[in-house]
Amino acid sequence: MPLLRDRSGRFSPLLTLTLVALVAPAIWLALRAANGDFSGPALAPPFGVPPGLAPDGPSAFGGAAPGAALRPGGEAAARPIYDAIHFTGDWAVRFLLLSLAVTPFRRLWHWSRLQLVRRRVGLAALAYAALHLGLYAIDQELVLSRIATEIVLRIYLAVGFVALLGLIALGSTSTDGMVRRMGAKRWGQLHKAAYAIAGLAVLHFAMQSKLDVGEPMLMWGLFGWAMGWRWLQARHDGRETALPWLLGLAVATGLFTAASEALWYGLATGVDPWRVLGANLDPGYGVRPAGWALAFGLAAAASSLIGARRRGPERARAPRVAPTERLATEGPAPRAR
Repeated sequence: MPLLRDRSGRFSPLLTLTLVALVAPAIWLALRAANGDFSGPALAPPFGVPPGLAPDGPSAFGGAAPGAALRPGGEAAARPIYDAIHFTGDWAVRFLLLSLAVTPFRRLWHWSRLQLVRRRVGLAALAYAALHLGLYAIDQELVLSRIATEIVLRIYLAVGFVALLGLIALGSTSTDGMVRRMGAKRWGQLHKAAYAIAGLAVLHFAMQSKLDVGEPMLMWGLFGWAMGWRWLQARHDGRETALPWLLGLAVATGLFTAASEALWYGLATGVDPWRVLGANLDPGYGVRPAGWALAFGLAAAASSLIGARRRGPERARAPRVAPTERLATEGPAPRAR
């Protein structure tokens, strides 16, 4: 089975475990659907809106979310397919961010083979995003005019659709043959669009979550960490694996996530952003997305010690000598006889 083997044709436990992990959510989705598990309201997100921060009324976005029906008592309840749509979309964003994390952890852990999984993780994100759109189309009874109208009129659907188009472009060029046809430089420039696509995907995730943007804010914080790490890497002086810089990146990620959450609630609900920032410091509200983003950054910094041990002591680099100085010290080259 080629999916379980590396380029040399040998069985790869890493690729096998990666494949199992990537298809596990789809299998879980199929089992839940077979058992009729999509007949009730959508699952509650892991964070929730901080108590006392929700505005008056059912929603600052105009009542129940699109796709929700009202029970006789007025309580919003999702249609059976609604949870499946969100399930696939959530995993598409998670796998997309995981694909951005492969390169940083390959460097932090000094594990070059980890790069082998990046392509299939990115393709998994595309597959779940396509399934996400497909389920939405089924929910709209496959009426293309209605689907197109919804995408045009609802900005969060338009943002998600643009992200999906970008994923399709990247997925269609994620083959060795396309790398040869395009050239490594042009191919690399195209696939840098993954950063913007990930940002749009997280934005879509937050916009469709309405008031409760706990998990989207955590995803936004992790996206900020990935971009911050690449900024360190661009310095070309080893900052991306240096523990002090990684600790600073962890703190910056936590602050960035807290500020993003406060700004989001301030713009979307009119709640005082300082109250949201205060919720991140109050244990009574539980661990907020900023706390989890900080914990992730600290764990990544600590894991860099594994890579440092694998790399061993740094070797002193010989000073670069200009060609004229080299000739002056070594003398003229001997003539060929």
